[in-house]
Amino acid sequence: MKKLYKFNRRAISNAEKIAKIIDGVIVSGDRYAEFFDVVNRPVFVKKPNTLVFLYYLADIRIARRLNRFENCIVVYQEGSMVENFLPHLTYIKVRDMWSSYWKFIDYYRSLWNIPLFAITGTCGKTTTKEMIKHILSSRMNVQATYLSNNTTLSHLEYLVGITERTDVAVFETPVSGPGLLAETCRFFRPTIGMITNIGVDHLLYCKTLDNYIQSKGEIVRGLNYEGTLILNSDDDRIKKIPLKDYKGKLIYFGIENQADFVATDIQYTNEGMQFVVQFQELRVPVTINEFGRHQVYNALGAIAAVYQIGVSITEAAKRLSTFHNIQSHLEVFESFNGSMIIDDTWSSNPTSLEVAIEAWNNIGSKRRKVALLGEMSLLGDKEVEIHQSVGKLIAENNIDVLITYGELAKEIATGARMHGMNGVIHTCNDAAEVENSVLPYLDNKSSVLLKVSMYDKSITSLVTKLKKGRKNLGN
Repeated sequence: MKKLYKFNRRAISNAEKIAKIIDGVIVSGDRYAEFFDVVNRPVFVKKPNTLVFLYYLADIRIARRLNRFENCIVVYQEGSMVENFLPHLTYIKVRDMWSSYWKFIDYYRSLWNIPLFAITGTCGKTTTKEMIKHILSSRMNVQATYLSNNTTLSHLEYLVGITERTDVAVFETPVSGPGLLAETCRFFRPTIGMITNIGVDHLLYCKTLDNYIQSKGEIVRGLNYEGTLILNSDDDRIKKIPLKDYKGKLIYFGIENQADFVATDIQYTNEGMQFVVQFQELRVPVTINEFGRHQVYNALGAIAAVYQIGVSITEAAKRLSTFHNIQSHLEVFESFNGSMIIDDTWSSNPTSLEVAIEAWNNIGSKRRKVALLGEMSLLGDKEVEIHQSVGKLIAENNIDVLITYGELAKEIATGARMHGMNGVIHTCNDAAEVENSVLPYLDNKSSVLLKVSMYDKSITSLVTKLKKGRKNLGN
């Protein structure tokens, strides 16, 4: 007996209706076959009754994997596959896959009249997105990006995850090169956009910092020059984005400069940060369980965002008091021999290192400061210069011990020496060297900042060891 699959949503449509929408022709199967999910690669099919776009020609040869799923509907481009159809599937032929695929995207997005946030920025976009999600989830059904998984391959899954039960969507939008943010916005059609900040990153494909700034600025076009755009008033690079043609609502948040939402009275506590949000004549105290001035910006941006859809600042502040930081985002804990560990290994770029050091200077100032820094990726032909500038940052902040990992990270050590670092420097070539260099400093007089990319799996075992028997200090 075949297992009956229980779907948690109503059918999206059926083969006959969708064929008309995407300008396709049903050539085999059941024209009334319903579908409850949509994918653009056969390998993503997880259940029966799925609409499958063979969007990538390389997937044609593995389409027969669908043999184990009942009632799927396969969309293929004319002439792209041998019409040797599986009898339990329905096939729709289209002339232009790209055109038909986007017709489906446009159709599906048009079904839902809900607020949709697009959050971008060099740093803080994942945390800000998670804060917005946390605030809203107390009274709304929220569809959101999973952590920082914001690749284009995930877009369709997130979009189709919007159902009749969804009240609001919050998506983190990527910018690894020109045009990507514009395409992402075309996919999701956001009603509210935000740029948290713009630092130095993704120069491999953007080539120049100015190109990177303008790539972030694609969100203006992505909002169709209307809707609501939320910006950091303290970020000088954001100010380079042209807004003269923007006809929508502009909202600013900040600490130093004039803004709609301003954070004042900022203080470090044993558990995180305290500050006051000032909006017009209203002043609301906020407590968050995360360390760093950058987390104040993240929280302030989240408050400004949810206010746009009717959540009061007081309610948002109350919800933020129960928000806990994402793993490896400036995660502070006690490790071996009473050492303080600051795990910021989620990602690594100059901007995120700068804000990590600002927080470190406040929470670990009475201890010896040991920095473990890895290579920073996607910086193109500026990578040596930027790594050396990171070394300057290390020297200026009086770091006692610098440990670098990787060939390119040696340029950080070079930059630190060039700018007069007086402390101890270790340059390591492998994970064993790193561990041997770190271990002598694990005592109650030391604070250790771990700043390598989460994609650097060879160093993961050290982080895991340091987390054994951990005792949280704040978050």
